[in-house]
Amino acid sequence: MSAAAAAAAGQEVNPGVVVAAVVEVEWAECACCGLREECTPTYAAGVRARYGGRWLCGLCGEAVGEELAAAGGGAGDDGSVVVEVEAAIARHAAFCRALGCRSPAAAERLIAAVRRLLRGAGEGGRKEKAKAVVVLEFHDA
Repeated sequence: MSAAAAAAAGQEVNPGVVVAAVVEVEWAECACCGLREECTPTYAAGVRARYGGRWLCGLCGEAVGEELAAAGGGAGDDGSVVVEVEAAIARHAAFCRALGCRSPAAAERLIAAVRRLLRGAGEGGRKEKAKAVVVLEFHDA
C-alpha cells in the first residue's frame, strides 16, 4: 500500500522509518592459514562446496587455484578432481605452517601489509612511485 493510500485510509504514515534486514553471519576459519572471517552462511557453503568441505580465505583460495592450474586443472569424472583439490589444499596448508601463518601475529602482519599497499595505491599525486615491502618470516615447523 502506498503512503498516499495509507493516509487516505486513515492509517498513520511515518516516512522516516526504515526497516533494516537482519543478515545472518557466521565466523569461518581458513583451513590453511587460520585467518578468521565473518561471512554469510550461503557464501561459506559455496566456498566449502568448492574446496571439499573446507573453508579457505580468499588469498589461500587463490593460491590453491593457482596450484591446480599449474598442475593442469584436472579434468576427470572419476573423482580425481577432488583428490587434486585435497592435495593442493594440503600442499598450501603445509606452506602456511612452514611460514608460521597460523598465528594471530601473522594475520596482523598480513592486514598491515595490505593496508600499506592500499594506502600507497591511493597516493596518485606523488611523482615518485611508492614501494611496498612485505616481509615473510620463516619458522621451523
